[in-house]
Amino acid sequence: MTMKIQFLGTSSGSPSQLRNVSGTALSFEKTKEWLLVDCGEATQHQILKSDHAAYHLGIICITHIHGDHCYGLPGLLASMSMSGRREPVNLIAPKKVIEFVHSTMSLTDLSLNFNLYCYAIENTEQQLHMAHCDIDIIELQHRVASYAFKITERCIPKKLHIDKLRAQGVESGQHYNQLQKGRDVNYKGQRLLAEHFTYDSWQARTVIVCGDNERPELLKPYIADVGVLIHEATFTESDLLKVGAHAGHSDAKRVAKFAQQNQVPQLILFHFSVRYHGDGKLKELKQEATHWYSGHLLLAEDFGSHVVVKHLCEE
Repeated sequence: MTMKIQFLGTSSGSPSQLRNVSGTALSFEKTKEWLLVDCGEATQHQILKSDHAAYHLGIICITHIHGDHCYGLPGLLASMSMSGRREPVNLIAPKKVIEFVHSTMSLTDLSLNFNLYCYAIENTEQQLHMAHCDIDIIELQHRVASYAFKITERCIPKKLHIDKLRAQGVESGQHYNQLQKGRDVNYKGQRLLAEHFTYDSWQARTVIVCGDNERPELLKPYIADVGVLIHEATFTESDLLKVGAHAGHSDAKRVAKFAQQNQVPQLILFHFSVRYHGDGKLKELKQEATHWYSGHLLLAEDFGSHVVVKHLCEE
């Protein structure tokens, strides 16, 4: 497996025949567990058509309380329970979203067959350490409190510093295998520390997935090591001016300029207004973005996938 992004919904506000509302899946190396950012209405239907199984969903992150980002959550949790999920599920979300889930469960007499561990963003440390990733929570600006999630993979396989081992007179054997697994070993009276003789096979891959946000510059303190930025571009600049600043959204120009200024290697735009759904209707958004950004640009489609490239480390 690879670290992969798959878009389950790329529409803003309401669905259309071509795009569902927000949902973004992220999968990791060598595990079936995956992560979901946002869960708009009918996300579970989108999952059925995707590369993922709801049974293996381990982490759900919700960016803000608006319905196109969370209305699908109770139904998805219920289906996960009925599918036989027993392992715990982590829900990272604004406090009101957690209250919405618990209220719906109570009012519909829904009980889950797994533990749902809830992390209210307002009461949570800025970074959470999960089994397969670290998650940084970034505050954005929208009409309501909105957040981005910086997701950095963990559990990267180790390689051995063979030259260091040989220089210290350590011959090959089973202890090599133990060191590579991160375990300290004793060898001929020496205590060999795994951290001294191993290194990551590749640089940790990092993705930022944003909720609704009118100020991309809020990401600046977090952007330096990010391989992929996924950010809403709900409108073109001219259309956003017509709609008005009260919308609390970004336009393609604003996001593209930020990505260019901060040398983001890959930019993925999503969360498009329904006015841009249909053949050729994203043309203006794409033209605006490519004018201001020269890196690897993608305008997301529902069920479109993107593999996050590894950057191998050398001894």
